Amino acid sequence: MTALVSGQIVFLECRQTRLYAEVIQVLAARQIGWIRPLALVSGADIYPLGMAFEAGAAALNQTTPPDLLWPLGDLVPALDTDVMPLLTGLATKFLATEVAEAAPSGQPQLTVNEFVHQLWADRQGQAPD
Repeated sequence: MTALVSGQIVFLECRQTRLYAEVIQVLAARQIGWIRPLALVSGADIYPLGMAFEAGAAALNQTTPPDLLWPLGDLVPALDTDVMPLLTGLATKFLATEVAEAAPSGQPQLTVNEFVHQLWADRQGQAPD
């Protein structure tokens, strides 16, 4: 396994959805990483998380998802080919935030909480290796 470092972008994957996060700190003795969610990506849909990618007053009213402590073995380092389209998509979302606020989507988006619950449920259903 590749050693993770602070500032690195990693992801967790569940049911064709990825949660991209930044590594804040690696707790090697406990084999846990402290990560900060950045975006949920499902297919071509990118949902920015937190105020870092939001603009305007509405961003101040949004709840920022909490940081997570996650087992290092589950964190997958994101490749440049993963991160570059993600950053481009986040920049596009940032520029279009005010337009999106004016026309809310009728389709509900997956929350970090729901993603984590799905991921843990799927992991519990797997047989140990």
